[in-house]
Parts: sequence; C-alpha cells; structure tokens
Amino acid sequence: MKLNRILKTIIFIFPIIAMFSCSFQKDKINKNISNKDTQVIDTKLDTDSNENLDILKQDNVVYFDFNKYNINAKFAKTLNNIATFLYEHPDVNIVIEGHTDKRGSEQYNIRLGQHRADAVKLYLQSKGILSKQISTISYGSDKPAEIGDKEDSYSKNRRAVIAY
Repeated sequence: MKLNRILKTIIFIFPIIAMFSCSFQKDKINKNISNKDTQVIDTKLDTDSNENLDILKQDNVVYFDFNKYNINAKFAKTLNNIATFLYEHPDVNIVIEGHTDKRGSEQYNIRLGQHRADAVKLYLQSKGILSKQISTISYGSDKPAEIGDKEDSYSKNRRAVIAY
C-alpha cells in the first residue's frame, strides 16, 4: 500500500519536474549569452525586429590580428548582440565571410579566411545558436575592404563579416 502511494506520487511529480526543467532552458541559453564581463544587448535592440536587424547590420564585422583567427575580447559585445538576435529569431540565417589581407599565398589566405569564419561560427554556437542558422565562406584576399600596401589597409582586410 505504501509503495503504491509512493509510485503514484512519483508518477504525478515527474511530469511537473520535466515541465519546469524545459521552461528553464531559455534562461540557461540567455545566461550563456550574457557574460559578467560583457553587456549583452543595447536597449535599442528591445523594440522592433527590423530596427534590430538594421542596428546589427551596422556592427557586423570582427577584425583579427595578423595571421590569427582567435576572436579578440573587444568584439564580444558585437557577437553577443548578434547571438541574442539569432536566438530570438530562429528563422533568420546568416553567412559569415572570412577575409584576409593580401600577404600570403592564395591557398593560405583561403584557409585562414575559413578559420576566421569558423571561429565566429563557433563563438555563436557556444552562445546557443543553432548551426543550421549559420553558414561560412572564405574569400581569402579576393574582396578587400580597403586597397593599399600599408598596415592600416591590411588591418581593415583581416576580418569576418556577418551577412544577413
């Protein structure tokens, strides 16, 4: 008799526990997106989806150091804003374009550009964004943002661009 009552209680409580654990999933992802060192999102991004997208399109570039593809911490806020938007709009897909400056062979630059695009993709995925929302492509040095033979021009070409 006692065992029967315990089983009924467990059968009754288990669905309730499962329901609450599912409802906390969004909170968990939002906590992953927000980081105590970075501010997640501007208050501007709380209004309309089209306005949000326009704002994100203006701040959609991550720059890299020479021969590197690790993401600098100063781009965390930009990427966190993009992650928040993508999480709230699972129907939106992006393309991350990897670029390099013109130094190095064509093959090396294509590979480095792909590493840069993949680094941004992995960052966004670590914030809970689905991989099906993100595709990557490397242009190497084929599409420079600025033409020139000085470090200032080179630094503007070492980038990943998030296209909506």
